[in-house]
Amino acid sequence: MTELTWIMAFCAVGLVPMGWLLPNRWQLPAVSALTAGFMLVFSPLSALSLLVTASLSYGLFRINTMTPSWRVILSISQSVIVWILFKSEWLVHQGWQTSVGVPLGLSYYTFRQIHYAIERYKQTLPVHTFVDYLTYLFFLPTLLIGPINRFPDFYRDSRRRRWDSALFSAGLERVLYGYAKIVIIGNLLLTDKLAQFIHHLQAHHPSVATYLSVIRFATNAYVQFAGFSDVAIGLSLLIGIRVPENFQSPFLASNLNEFWKRYHMSLSSWCRDYVFTPLLSLTRQPVLATLGAMLVLGLWHEWSSRYLVWGALQGLGILIWHRFKQPSSEIILPAWRSNIVHWLGVLLTFHYFCLTCIVIQKTSWQAVGQTLTQLFLL
Repeated sequence: MTELTWIMAFCAVGLVPMGWLLPNRWQLPAVSALTAGFMLVFSPLSALSLLVTASLSYGLFRINTMTPSWRVILSISQSVIVWILFKSEWLVHQGWQTSVGVPLGLSYYTFRQIHYAIERYKQTLPVHTFVDYLTYLFFLPTLLIGPINRFPDFYRDSRRRRWDSALFSAGLERVLYGYAKIVIIGNLLLTDKLAQFIHHLQAHHPSVATYLSVIRFATNAYVQFAGFSDVAIGLSLLIGIRVPENFQSPFLASNLNEFWKRYHMSLSSWCRDYVFTPLLSLTRQPVLATLGAMLVLGLWHEWSSRYLVWGALQGLGILIWHRFKQPSSEIILPAWRSNIVHWLGVLLTFHYFCLTCIVIQKTSWQAVGQTLTQLFLL
């Protein structure tokens, strides 16, 4: 079992009973306390980092002598600084992160805190306490693997939750479905069987082997991530909390714009609301807003040149699609031709995404160049 699997197992065995057996007012705070205790034992740095940044992001808004603008700026800044310090490629090379580690769920709770700060500045949040905020952040099912859920939705469910056998059953089914996806498709077929096939193919058909390796990497990343998202969503349902979906058959998207509305949906919607929309309002430049949103989406994974380029390639793909797309009212095709165009778009989108993932699959730009050379027989 992987480390993440053990954590999710602890979630099911420890948190779910705690979420229902105690008196109602103590159920979710107990879940958060148990999450914090688990983090203290498993990774004290993670617990300390989350508690400090959460306290600052909440406490800064309690300072009446400070203007609202400075509150939100400082709140966002302290979260982002911690995020960059631990996710920076440069610090990896310096060996600093190796000695202290990276806090669990850092990217997820950083974006939750930024969302919270912006919405509190806009005064759109319901009346709540610091305990409510900690309950939202210290929620283990979504802390490590997402989705990046929003505070108002979590708060609403925390107030409305009641025992529901149908919801509990749906959560259990979702957990089992997610683990089946991870174990059977991800681990057995893609990680084991297909990897062995590619290895045997490498000696006689290197270009084909390289192509399959590129496809396998992107597909396996999706399957594993989607599987653990299913588990996280299911565990949340077992505790009575609904969280947003994260994937909706992205590899069936016929263009990259649609793809990013289906792939890691909570992250892409976050980038739309807190990067794309503000940039578009400030600059009136859709190109700049699109590139900015996708660059942030890339850097969310890691502050490195590889993910910066990967994010830029996603933005470039969306811009190219916008440049050449035709309004549906201008072109009327027969149904059979429309289906052909649709599925060609699906194939093109899938391969474009897989090819862009080469820059994050490899650990150096030299390896990226070698892969592209093998792939295209240059």
